[in-house]
Amino acid sequence: MAGALIAAVLAYTLFRPAPTQGPFARDFEAYYAAGAVWNAGGDPWSRAVWGVERGIGGVDAARDELLPYVGPAAALPLFGALARLPHPVAVRVWTALLALAALALVLAVLALAPVGLRRGTVVVAALAFVVASGPGTSALALGQVALLSAAGVAWALSALERRAIAPATFATLVAAVQPNLAPVLIARLRDRTAVVCAALAVVAFALLTMWAGGGPTGMSAYAARLVQHAHAEQFVTIQYTPAAIAAAFGIADRVALAIGFVCAIAAVALTIVVTIRFALTPRDGTLLAIAALPLALPFFHEHDFVLELIPLLLLALTARGTVRVWTGVATAMIAVDWLGIAQRPSAAAQIVALAAVTVCAFIVLGRGERATRADLVPVVALVVLFAAAIPLAQAFPAPIWPDALPAHYHAAASADASAVWAGEQHAAGLDARVPAWGALRAIPLAGCIVLGAAIVLGRRRVPA
Repeated sequence: MAGALIAAVLAYTLFRPAPTQGPFARDFEAYYAAGAVWNAGGDPWSRAVWGVERGIGGVDAARDELLPYVGPAAALPLFGALARLPHPVAVRVWTALLALAALALVLAVLALAPVGLRRGTVVVAALAFVVASGPGTSALALGQVALLSAAGVAWALSALERRAIAPATFATLVAAVQPNLAPVLIARLRDRTAVVCAALAVVAFALLTMWAGGGPTGMSAYAARLVQHAHAEQFVTIQYTPAAIAAAFGIADRVALAIGFVCAIAAVALTIVVTIRFALTPRDGTLLAIAALPLALPFFHEHDFVLELIPLLLLALTARGTVRVWTGVATAMIAVDWLGIAQRPSAAAQIVALAAVTVCAFIVLGRGERATRADLVPVVALVVLFAAAIPLAQAFPAPIWPDALPAHYHAAASADASAVWAGEQHAAGLDARVPAWGALRAIPLAGCIVLGAAIVLGRRRVPA
């Protein structure tokens, strides 16, 4: 743990880069604004959120920096309550809630692992693994609800193992606050308890949606908004989907979309076939679905990889031998913000230091008896990947929103929120087709394939 502590201190002191433009927890800005608009009886998915966002400290009100709300109506009561607080206070409350979510994710995974909660060192190392990882750092820094959703998935898995209906139902409902992450729990629907909990959560979600989102048509209207926003963002640099990465390499849009469709079908089909063929337990089948999820969705951001920390952390605690080798490689590929090196070249040293913290935590978590040569695998993998990624990122720096927006940029008055967001991405240069950016984003996506292999290989080594 000494190495992890030293790396963490360096990451947040000597290696800490200058902050990007705007307020802390930038994505929370959209949640807060949506809650405020909803409280006032307005449309939280419209451009009305900009009226709130432009008054938040750190936002450049002289240009359009609209950050649209694309969350579900069911989450609006929560964000509406936070929006009744002054923004600086609401940010602190929300950050504390996300910190608790990170701890909840760790405790839920530890409850699934044989080590349980016997050693305080294990809890600290597991928390360091989550918080120092690229997805964990991104989720906390952006104030991303994805961390809350991932904690819900982890707790649902843990509660279902104990057949605890009330906690599992609530956890499933919490997971649904990020609709692109919750579908992995479909893979867990293999016993009566899971089906009952899912049904109760769906009913609760539907009722909340009807209350907060405009009556019986709220669900269909929200689905239409998601499709619209996904279309506006489908090829931009912040997307980690197979289609977006294919487009970055210069492949025509139609072909890139076809590649994304084929990857999605293949990911779903292989998950089902492998689960049946290798008789994976309900839990392991869900872990495999988690690994496959980024390959199957048309909308996936870097912070959404926080969901992958669930199987990574569980295998870090339990895997041995060949399975641990594959898990170490997957950890090196998934747990680093590779595109961040291109978007923030001055943060490269901090990203390396945080990767060192994650790897040190991985090693500590595996020392049930003694360290093995397999523990060195993620170290070697990181050295190789950084040796390639850092020069590539420095040669092809990527813009970051909203820093790269032109001064006094304004979208067309007739554009809706999704169109404004698409226009901002274009104005910032984030829709450029740059193969280097595609290669950096492909690393964690490929890491999910490696993770899936580790889950299948370890099916007999992780006690059910």
